[in-house]
Amino acid sequence: MGESKIFECAGYVVTTERFVYGSKVVRLDDIKGGAMAFVDKGWKGTAFIAAIGLAMLMWGGAFLKVIGLLCLPGAYYFLKLTVERDLLVSLNSGEHLHIKVSSTELLNNLADAINKGIGGRLRAQSNALRDELSGLPSQ
Repeated sequence: MGESKIFECAGYVVTTERFVYGSKVVRLDDIKGGAMAFVDKGWKGTAFIAAIGLAMLMWGGAFLKVIGLLCLPGAYYFLKLTVERDLLVSLNSGEHLHIKVSSTELLNNLADAINKGIGGRLRAQSNALRDELSGLPSQ
């Protein structure tokens, strides 16, 4: 059975044997447990900016009301622009990879492809062991 592509997009490639991103290559056998998608949307900063804007609207003078009104769309754009998307991968060597990914869809597809590749390798190894054991003489 040869190596075949499971997923390829935006510089990331997952095959049945390895995961390639940038100039780095990680063998699927070296990954412990699988890949996990992590998305941090920065809610705290958004809530802080929105709270300041609302406070200025409620208790400020005319100039502060204008600034407070501008803080509300600013909070929205802060939320949109500060979303952090990380692919978390633990290796058997104890090293942890935190790979930044540009979109949530790409992140989820990448994590699914890595986990699918690991699952396929485990099934292939299990089937090979089962075939080997079935060929042993029984007593």
